[in-house]
Amino acid sequence: MALLLLIGGLINSPGAIAQSSRVNVGVVLSQENINQWDQISSRLNDVAVNYCVLDTRDWQTPEDLQSVDILFFPNVNRITNSQASALQVWVNNGGRVIASGPTGESSSGEVKNTLRDIFGGYWGYPMAQASSLVLNNADHRDILASNSLVGGVIIPTTTENKTKASWSTDGNPPAVISNDRSTFLGWRWGLDNVSSSDFDVAWLTNVLQDYGVSTNVRPNISEVLPCDQVSPQNLGGDRPSNNNFNPRNNNPTPSHNNNSNQSNPTNLVAQNSIVSANIPAQQLDQMVRELNQLVHRVQNTLIKADSQGEIYNIPMSQAIEQLNQGGIRERNIVHGNIFAYNAVMEGKNIIKNFPDLATRDFNTARQNWLDARRRLWDNYPVDRHFAQSEVRAVWLDRGTIVKAKSKADLKPLFDRFAEAGINTIFFETVNASYPVYPSRVAPEQNPMTRGWDPLQAAIELAHEREMELHAWAWIFAGANQGHNRLLNQSDNYLGPVLSRNPSWVLRDQDGQAFNRTPGFQKAFIDPANPQAREYLHRLLEEIVQNYDVDGVQLDYIRYPFQDPMTRQNFGYTEASRRAFQNIYGVDPQTLTPSSSLWSQWVGFRIRQVDSFVEESSRRLKAIDPDVIMSAAVFPMDRQERLNVLQQNWEDWMRNQSIDMMVLMTYALDTGSFESRLQSLNDNSINTSSGLIIPGIRLLNVPHKEALDQVQLLRNLPTAGFALFAAENFNSNLETIFKQTQGNDTSIPQFLPHREPFRVASQRYQALVQEWNFLVLNNQVAITSSNLENWATNADALNETLKQLAENPTQSNLRSAKNSLRRFQTGFSNYTREYSNGQPLQVESWQNRLVTIENLLNYGERRVLGN
Repeated sequence: MALLLLIGGLINSPGAIAQSSRVNVGVVLSQENINQWDQISSRLNDVAVNYCVLDTRDWQTPEDLQSVDILFFPNVNRITNSQASALQVWVNNGGRVIASGPTGESSSGEVKNTLRDIFGGYWGYPMAQASSLVLNNADHRDILASNSLVGGVIIPTTTENKTKASWSTDGNPPAVISNDRSTFLGWRWGLDNVSSSDFDVAWLTNVLQDYGVSTNVRPNISEVLPCDQVSPQNLGGDRPSNNNFNPRNNNPTPSHNNNSNQSNPTNLVAQNSIVSANIPAQQLDQMVRELNQLVHRVQNTLIKADSQGEIYNIPMSQAIEQLNQGGIRERNIVHGNIFAYNAVMEGKNIIKNFPDLATRDFNTARQNWLDARRRLWDNYPVDRHFAQSEVRAVWLDRGTIVKAKSKADLKPLFDRFAEAGINTIFFETVNASYPVYPSRVAPEQNPMTRGWDPLQAAIELAHEREMELHAWAWIFAGANQGHNRLLNQSDNYLGPVLSRNPSWVLRDQDGQAFNRTPGFQKAFIDPANPQAREYLHRLLEEIVQNYDVDGVQLDYIRYPFQDPMTRQNFGYTEASRRAFQNIYGVDPQTLTPSSSLWSQWVGFRIRQVDSFVEESSRRLKAIDPDVIMSAAVFPMDRQERLNVLQQNWEDWMRNQSIDMMVLMTYALDTGSFESRLQSLNDNSINTSSGLIIPGIRLLNVPHKEALDQVQLLRNLPTAGFALFAAENFNSNLETIFKQTQGNDTSIPQFLPHREPFRVASQRYQALVQEWNFLVLNNQVAITSSNLENWATNADALNETLKQLAENPTQSNLRSAKNSLRRFQTGFSNYTREYSNGQPLQVESWQNRLVTIENLLNYGERRVLGN
């Protein structure tokens, strides 16, 4: 998405600003930093740079940014969707950004994703204590590393970033990152209680000089202008003295200029003529990479579909024998879907010619790139069934449940799910402390479902269609302002549980219950309160005891999002403070991020959540050993996650408390979706005894894009996917799923969490058939010795997996694991030559072998009881 914006308008070179005679610097003023403005402006004066001030109230479109070349965001926590979109267009057209502190961290999730693309990173988590900087460039002046301060770790989101400075703590996490377009400073710039003026001035001066800005002119602070009153020439020369900037002016001059056709060097209107030499090399590389990945996913889908014929359901050695006997086809494969095949071949040809053409005629290269993408999307092969045995889940949300008034009203939805091949339903059973069913434990049923039992109706509908139903329950989120409004309650109503038990309310340092994150704010139940925990355990036990649910999913199994620097830090209840003080002898209310015991305070809260998960799993499986435990969790960087919401889900998998980890990897496009799956690179997670199920957002995501995300997951070490949510499950997506994964009785389908050994065998057989398809179509150009070794070991592994599936014993499991280990060890050697031309294909095969290893580990625990 970001790349499409980039190629839609005028693109300037990274050096264009540095080469210009004057550079216009804007500094963003917001509600978050207005009270800090005296300190900020004083340090800007010491930087000795001319600048204008951009009030966030005057910034909604790209035109509002056209008078500046560089924007500095000193601690601007909240940015809106329209502002982020405007900023992205401006940056893609040559603008540069400097951010400090938790810029954008109070924005919506969608905006945060956009900002991460723009800034090249994000404020990950605050440091537990003060630290100095370690510079990664010996040419930097000593003043850049002179301070010891409490800042935050900046998490890079692109490989083009360079770490200019790191924190001098364990692991040396990034403190300052930069690239050609952005720099991110990992502390709140301009605040006396954070860092010295000299330190801040030195860093901003250094960054501006890197971007070619002259810092030898001391500005007149009394004459600083709003950016909407500045032309590109104003900042370099004299300015009228009767337009002084007043940051506390509540009636700023409107920023919009209706004269959009005026001549302006930074006008964002797309031009017909683009200087090819001005296109940054990394952006051209990104275009090639995106198109190449899309080509691979479409081609891989074709291979999966075409390899399902019986002709390929043979041992690989037999396919090699046919190859050696000359029983092969020509090199040009005739695929079952010729349109998709042609789109793939055209895409490959454009990728091959793109770099050279782009340097000569970027407009034509860009158009070819767009045309290739469009052809691939339009011809995505959805004409045949090619799905594998996997979890295909959907979250059935409270809103959809409430709209139904009876079992009969739910029936058409379950029919649609079944026809589309959905096999698992995450049914929203408890939301904001309200169960949808009549409960004897909870004080109130959801008022909007009284008079019937949606949970019982859904279980019957699911089981009639051979689907599983898992009870999806909010755990620690006890009240939701959005839900309050639906019930005509006040925003600050604490819900049916917390209003009756005020000592259970989780509070921040100021005693507030509701978190201040964007969207509908929530109040949480204290994870450290023994009585509250027992109540939640009894509620979950009631569900498992009284209903034939197949699983329980824990949602909001965490603390609220927190930022201790702005005193949004939760856990300050009597129960929690007393328990912590009994262990460490200190009241956590007295701690700050720079305190020596701060990490212990974070760890204490992590353990409250960890222990609840472990207890829930143990108690529920004591009632029903077959119940599947899952958790809906954030896939963000682990250290950040532990610091800001105390969600330690990797350990829940390792200690076998959770069977399926459902990652909330929601994204509007496949590229962003893939970036949210970085946790899958952790081999200890992939090969643990739990299954990974990433989540796919449906709202505002085109149906072909959603399918593309599904296909990406099928090439990664995952056990399936979950769609969020039922209310956005439209007819277009339903039709695609019917054709590609609907009920196909010719191929038996198994659930990975129920039949892991059968799924492992079936998935591996699918791999062998793909290899046979390529071999018999003369597509595997490697030496005969490597091909024969590949086939011999592939067939041996196939046999051991089949034996394990038919007879799951410890002996057969050992044989299968040993055979898989040997095959994985030699696989890189077998495929080295093939990988030179098809690296993404080989990588996807390796990922799928990791999935098989994961299934064997999971089966060892669930099936064999070890």
